[in-house]
Amino acid sequence: MPKLNILHLIAALAAGVTISMLLREARGRSLPPGQLFAALPFALVTAILLLAMQSPDSRQPMLWLSGLVVGIVAGVTRGLLLTLQLDRMYSRLRLPNGRDGLWAACVLTVSLLVAFGASLAGLGNPIPEAAATSAVAASAGYLVGRAGTLWRRSLTAPHSTLHQ
Repeated sequence: MPKLNILHLIAALAAGVTISMLLREARGRSLPPGQLFAALPFALVTAILLLAMQSPDSRQPMLWLSGLVVGIVAGVTRGLLLTLQLDRMYSRLRLPNGRDGLWAACVLTVSLLVAFGASLAGLGNPIPEAAATSAVAASAGYLVGRAGTLWRRSLTAPHSTLHQ
C-alpha cells in the first residue's frame, strides 16, 4: 500500500504557493511585469513532482507532455485575448479580468489532490492518476503560456495610467 512521503508535502506546498502568488493578480491589483512569472516555478515543480511520484509501470510521460502542450497552447491563446493595462512610468501592469490564472492554479491543486487520492487508494487502475497528472501538467502549461504571452505583450502595450 502506497504511503505519504515528503514529496507529497512538497508538491502540495508548491500548489498552495502557486495559488497565493496569483491572488493579487486575480483581484485586479497592479503588479510589476516580472510578477507574472512568480507562480510558474511552483506550478512546474508541482507537475514534475507528480509525474516523478507515479509508479514506473503507470507513468505516462506522453500523456503528461501532451497535457503540458495543450495547456501552453490554451495559455498563449488566453494571453493574447486578455485585457492588459500597463503603466510605463511606474512599470506596473494590471489584468482587469485576470482571474483565469487563479482558476488554473485551483484546477492544478484539485487535480493534485485527486492524483494523491488515487495513488494512496491503491485502486490498481492507473487511469485516474494518469488523468489527474495530465490535468496538473495542463494547468502548469496554461500558466506558463499565459505569463509568457502577457509579458511579451507588455513590451509593446500602450501606456495606461494606473491609480493602484
